[in-house]
Amino acid sequence: MTKYYKLTDTSNRTIKTQWGIGVIHKAKGTGKEICSSDVIHVYDHPLKAVMFNPIHANFLTYHLWEVRVKKVVANDTLKVGVKQCTTLRQIDAPVITTEQRVKFAILCALEVYSEKSFALWANDWLSGKNRSESAVESVRSAAESAGSAAWSAAWSAMSAVRSAAESAGSATWSAAWSAMSAVRSAAESAGSAAWSAAESAKPIDFVALIKQARK
Repeated sequence: MTKYYKLTDTSNRTIKTQWGIGVIHKAKGTGKEICSSDVIHVYDHPLKAVMFNPIHANFLTYHLWEVRVKKVVANDTLKVGVKQCTTLRQIDAPVITTEQRVKFAILCALEVYSEKSFALWANDWLSGKNRSESAVESVRSAAESAGSAAWSAAWSAMSAVRSAAESAGSATWSAAWSAMSAVRSAAESAGSAAWSAAESAKPIDFVALIKQARK
């Protein structure tokens, strides 16, 4: 039996909807469209809930809930749409670091973009062999010239690397803010890369990629 999960803010709210232990809500619309009043959004894995938060609800702080649902009507591989949701209990949210988000962005990009110079750079970055800024620059022109729709995934991955690298060199007084910005940028980049992968013909196991990124 598939378990489902939902993120709320720390007041247990999503926009204007109040949740809590045993609270039940039903979708107002009659259709099946994701990102509409037709469905209530949930996740089929806690790692997805945390990884994709910045491109969905974008809670800076949040609670993760185990939920019971009725009538799953949509699934875009990132989130799930249901007609009824009951928040059962809060659970500990998995911790995903900035570096792990960057790794995930790169892994997603590799699923849909295999241009040789990008793949070499990506694997060197993942292994720790070469994480220099110059390495990012050297592969950009080749990837841009390819003109592939999948290029957006590669660009997102490299943007995530740059955001994280820039935050590391920030002055002490602004380090906290820069770190937060890097987390968001890396997460958004990972989400963009994931969307590119999701739109490809090849099915992608995002949970497996997140787990790989966290190793």
